[in-house]
Amino acid sequence: MTPGPTSVANALMDRATERPTFAGTFASLVQYRELIKNLVLKDLKLKYRGSVLGFMWSLINPIVMITVYSVAFTFILRTRVEGFVLFVFLGILPWGFFVSSANMSTGAIIDNGSLMKSVAFPRAILPVSVVLFNLAQYMLTVTVILPVMLLVYRVPPSPQILMYPVFLALQLLFTIGVALLLSAGTAFFRDIRHLLEIALSILFWLTPIVYPIAHVSSGAQTVVLLSPLSPFIVAYQKIFYYRTWPELDVWILATAYALVTFCAGVWVFLSVEDALAEQL
Repeated sequence: MTPGPTSVANALMDRATERPTFAGTFASLVQYRELIKNLVLKDLKLKYRGSVLGFMWSLINPIVMITVYSVAFTFILRTRVEGFVLFVFLGILPWGFFVSSANMSTGAIIDNGSLMKSVAFPRAILPVSVVLFNLAQYMLTVTVILPVMLLVYRVPPSPQILMYPVFLALQLLFTIGVALLLSAGTAFFRDIRHLLEIALSILFWLTPIVYPIAHVSSGAQTVVLLSPLSPFIVAYQKIFYYRTWPELDVWILATAYALVTFCAGVWVFLSVEDALAEQL
């Protein structure tokens, strides 16, 4: 039996537009998980294609940054923090994961205009795949360098390490929310790309990456801890460097930032999803 015009139209319909809800978005992401995986793998292959060192470049960049900050703060600014290289490492890597995801997400929609106009799929896949691509790089780097760092600085295993995947999951939710907001916003306002560079530069120094939050004056500690990335990075420092449990305020802030930003990102993206193609 030959399908009629109605059945053909239904087959070609973008299913994402039928479910403009939170539940529908999750269902769509699960349904298109193979597409997400292929986009992540494609980006990984393109990143290292034709490179002599390949994945080693993902290790070299954070190592160079850690070395520069360690030399500057240890020998020039005379910062006396025992195991300072490990301390900086615990902040630089998650910071790099967030920054790369944020920067790449600004082009997730506007740089894929031809794909969006030719293929029907949930548009949220594009910023989500960008975040997962950077997460894959982050996890590969952590898997290689972190055990070496812990061995060099003689950090014994502790039960607090079990909290690392929890805070990483919270940071992932937070980063996806930011990526959804930035990708949708940049489609309407291209200046967001330039404003983001300024915002990230300020945010870096408001986040306790190259200085312990305990070294900040008591009045400024609240401001620093309220910086969006601070609760996650402070948690990693507590877990691996201080080998203590993150305080309740760190838990509350990390969870609040993750859930609120993620929900806001999904809501905003769904609100403008139908108009994204018109902006390209």
